[in-house]
Amino acid sequence: MKILILGYSSLCKRKIIPILKKKLGKIKFCICSKSQKKENIGASEWYRNYKDALEKSQADLVYISLPNFLHYYWAKKFLQNNYHVIIDKPATLSFKQAKNLVKFARQRKRLLSEAIVFHYHHQIDESIKEIKLLKNLIHVHTKFVIPKLPKENFRNFKKYGGGCLLDMGPYAAAVFRIFIKQNYKKINLYTSKKKDKNGLNTDFNIYARTDKKTFFGYFSHNGEYENTLTLFTKQKRVTINRVFSPPNDKNLILQINDGRVKKEKKIKKDDVFLNYFKFIFKVLKRKNFGNSYQDILKDSFFREKLKKI
Repeated sequence: MKILILGYSSLCKRKIIPILKKKLGKIKFCICSKSQKKENIGASEWYRNYKDALEKSQADLVYISLPNFLHYYWAKKFLQNNYHVIIDKPATLSFKQAKNLVKFARQRKRLLSEAIVFHYHHQIDESIKEIKLLKNLIHVHTKFVIPKLPKENFRNFKKYGGGCLLDMGPYAAAVFRIFIKQNYKKINLYTSKKKDKNGLNTDFNIYARTDKKTFFGYFSHNGEYENTLTLFTKQKRVTINRVFSPPNDKNLILQINDGRVKKEKKIKKDDVFLNYFKFIFKVLKRKNFGNSYQDILKDSFFREKLKKI
């Protein structure tokens, strides 16, 4: 196995490369970056041009970690050249783009996966165990707020595929897919009328429901940090902290309210990206890519609906 990292992003530096170097055995990797000079981090090759990397790297899989507006173009190019492809969220900017990528992946029998990884932390399984079964779930409430992004961050610019909805919409879609597991009957989106100086909304509220379950989420690029998800049944409430960006070096706590009884459950540290890559390697070995296609299509369709409200 050899992996090409397309885009030497902060995420790749902090989360991906340490895993490839230390935790997954003998995984060769190479890097392509137009903006970063070569560093001695163990890469087998270092490219400064995406086209050169596409043609010369001889990698099996490419991890695309570029500004959002470049995802579709380069994912298509690499699929057409028979690479397996992982893309940072959002994998695409539209449902049409997602359908096209899935078509190319199916034709070539290649993996196509969007790197939504928060549910690979075992705190998710533990929280579901606490409510016994997802069929007992009646409501999901989540809140993800981060401080204002640095001025130069590409997520601040519409032309680069920026904005809170594109950046955090994938989390909203994934929460609905993972926990609600049904088609929605109604969905509403609310954004503040005030936009930033680049004409982008910095937050949004989402409400969605099925016949028996509801989902409410608030997401923002401009506030005091908060990162929680709460599962409700008729008898119990379970709150997950640091749900969308769990640290890999710290224990976490589930907060559980069962009637009048309140308790906390310690969750041992876990590494979502390590678990995600182990899952990806199993999928590659089995050559069964259908679920990853369906996840991308479901989530992009959900996000497309939000864009049109």
